[in-house]
Amino acid sequence: MFPLKKPMFFLIGCLCTLLSSCGENSNSEESTTDINESETASSVVSKNNMYANPIFPLVDGEPEQTYMADPFAIRADDGLYYLYTTQTEVIDPSVSSIAKIMKRGPIFVSPDLVNWVYAGDVFSNYEPSWGTKGAGVWAPTVCKVGHYYNYYYSLSTGGDKNPGIGVARSLSPTGPFEHYGKLFNSNEIGVTNSIDPYVFYDNGNLYMAFGSYGGLITIVELTEDGLGLKNGLEYQKENKVAIAGYEKYEMKNYEGTIIYKKDDKYYLFLSTGTCCSGAQSTYHVVVAVADNLFGPYKDSKGKDMFGPERGDYVVVPSMSGAMGVGHMTLVEDDLGDVWMLYHGYDTTSSTANDRVLYLDKIIFDKETGLPHVEGNKASNGEEKPGPYFNDLED
Repeated sequence: MFPLKKPMFFLIGCLCTLLSSCGENSNSEESTTDINESETASSVVSKNNMYANPIFPLVDGEPEQTYMADPFAIRADDGLYYLYTTQTEVIDPSVSSIAKIMKRGPIFVSPDLVNWVYAGDVFSNYEPSWGTKGAGVWAPTVCKVGHYYNYYYSLSTGGDKNPGIGVARSLSPTGPFEHYGKLFNSNEIGVTNSIDPYVFYDNGNLYMAFGSYGGLITIVELTEDGLGLKNGLEYQKENKVAIAGYEKYEMKNYEGTIIYKKDDKYYLFLSTGTCCSGAQSTYHVVVAVADNLFGPYKDSKGKDMFGPERGDYVVVPSMSGAMGVGHMTLVEDDLGDVWMLYHGYDTTSSTANDRVLYLDKIIFDKETGLPHVEGNKASNGEEKPGPYFNDLED
């Protein structure tokens, strides 16, 4: 399945269990942080896992340019990584070796975060009909809950007045998935534009953070099995907690929530800016930190996240790197280094209107203590050492 690498079997939980363990801003390319003033989890580099952005899934051992928006990745119990994205067209070898086919819930698998192959479709046996007519499946997240891999997804159209979040689960990260349909929609939970779910554990409790442009980034608590809202919909509607955003629909608002816990600090990653205008997209990722899951989250200037143009830069658009960079996910390698997968528009490509997959290491700035990628911009076309795996160094 993976012609370039051999698989490994180091076990670690997905990011949701990883969470329980472990001034003035500008969009210009010059807003960078000196790598010498930052630190990573280790100084070891991977000798046998080189890569260059953007990353495309392999078809018959060769990279196939593929639209891969809103990536989310986990490391499963088999030691492999699984990647889930917004619906897209892929080459499914079981159907055709050349023609791309639309998949609502595409799944990709990799041993090393670099070499990905198509592995299945969450919606192979289910067509969602509970949302707005014509709604698509966007921005999924997966969390291991008990013995199951729970898959949460947005069901929405462009400009949808009442999008919602659904749930399915499987004993395997590739399915087959048992679908439970709608968890809630925007009107029911009282959160404008309820999309972009992120599900995670903290102190033994299961939570979902969600929300997008036009409303507040919000946290609710889920039931033990993750298939419902703890104490019911009305209880969570009244007791939900907002942690970022503001009640105005504009591209300066936030979406794509990820929360990462390190040394008893909570790091809130958010995407902001225009997401979908090709090489003109201003989408980028910002971060703020809190001592408590529910905030307040503040940037290095002491500003909370309840207003526009806040947070410290993690990655910004760059014509020499990639534009429209954002909607990210975090995973760890065998050294505990943190890697960010995200999408962007490759300005050097003839198909620059496709959101494609990027991978870069997260480093923590010594001055602010906040995470970002090297130079605050996507590496693009440059061969670099990739994530480290013990098995690859044998």
